[in-house]
Amino acid sequence: MKPTMGMSGCWQMLWLLLMHVLTGCAANITIPTTTRAYPPVRLVNASSCCSGRVEIFHKDRWGTVCDDIWGMSHAEVVCRQMGCGRAVAAYSAAFFGPGSGPIWLDDVKCTGNELAITDCVHRDFGIHNCNHKEDAGVTCRDSQILLEASQLVCGDTQLEVGVNLSAAQLDLNVFSGHMAVSSCFSHRLQDNVVWYQVPRQAGVCGTVMMTNSTHAIYSNNLFLYPPSNGSFVLPEVIPFSCAYPLNTNTSLTSIRLPLQEGGLSGSGTRATASLTLFHNSNFANSYGLGQVVLPLGSPLHVGVFVTESDPAFVLVLDDCYITQSPNPDEPTQYFLIQSRCPTDPQRVSVVENGVSLRARFSALVFPLQGSDIFLHCRASLCDNRNHNCIPFCSRRNKRSLASSTQLDLVTFGPITWEK
Repeated sequence: MKPTMGMSGCWQMLWLLLMHVLTGCAANITIPTTTRAYPPVRLVNASSCCSGRVEIFHKDRWGTVCDDIWGMSHAEVVCRQMGCGRAVAAYSAAFFGPGSGPIWLDDVKCTGNELAITDCVHRDFGIHNCNHKEDAGVTCRDSQILLEASQLVCGDTQLEVGVNLSAAQLDLNVFSGHMAVSSCFSHRLQDNVVWYQVPRQAGVCGTVMMTNSTHAIYSNNLFLYPPSNGSFVLPEVIPFSCAYPLNTNTSLTSIRLPLQEGGLSGSGTRATASLTLFHNSNFANSYGLGQVVLPLGSPLHVGVFVTESDPAFVLVLDDCYITQSPNPDEPTQYFLIQSRCPTDPQRVSVVENGVSLRARFSALVFPLQGSDIFLHCRASLCDNRNHNCIPFCSRRNKRSLASSTQLDLVTFGPITWEK
């Protein structure tokens, strides 16, 4: 079977991909865009999808390009169109073997900035004075090799991309890197790996942070340059993303990471919250861990804090309640805060909620049957850039809540009143 003139563009592209998939290079066939239909291009007769004889699909046939005035500017265009790394070499005289079929392009003149090889100045398709002993070829940097020499660590406060010194064999200066913002080039050398660091914070050094109902995803790019004395060189780019799961009931595999093809991806630890009981309403002097004994009739002064380094987030108390055992799932629960609002404003005063990475409230609690109680709070992180995270509690009617990601339940106790 072969594609016919009557095939639609979509079906034609499907056929091309199916016929080429056995080579392992299907992803490297360029296809027409919705804005302009460039003829598909492929590289053949080499061991890599990013190296080989240049062929163009035109009028339902693959054909070659003549090597007249063929050079590195032409190779840069082809490599970029193929989605490979920068151009390494431009070949003439059928370096990758002679092709067959038509010779589609001749006397091609490229500046190196064109989006496709057919954007370069050339004679019309099929007009040439060449033979297949003059077929042009290119070798591009295979980005996969660079990725294999790289690694990613998703830390609590920063993201780190490590590039092995062996990457210097790829004709790259491994100490030349920077993030999306060129002034961000902090790095260190450890065990033959050059580690580049960027703070885990939205908007810093060009880092983009997106949230969904379960994860915060940070993305950036590391740029590495070849050794050069010239004023203009093209870098290799390593896209990377770190996903921080903040909902313990959701697996990392349930999200789609916003990565370019072949980028580095990883996951970091989720944020954790802690609960502290204070002596007074100034929230300055806290009780230690373990059993706390309070004067009879004294209120609880409660602070909840989260270990989170990105100020784009704020902490929101969803629920706080009391039980008579350390089991938070005990059927008998006495709520102080429910659905982000105090259950009884006369007894519960919320000082701070949905404003920063801490939340504070005071509550007048009477001893239950028996002397010990346990306090449990459930909190969420809310993206303060896109939502009003401060709970609206003037009325108890149903209301919409800002999208947030829930943290683990935190517990404090036992709490005992003096007899």
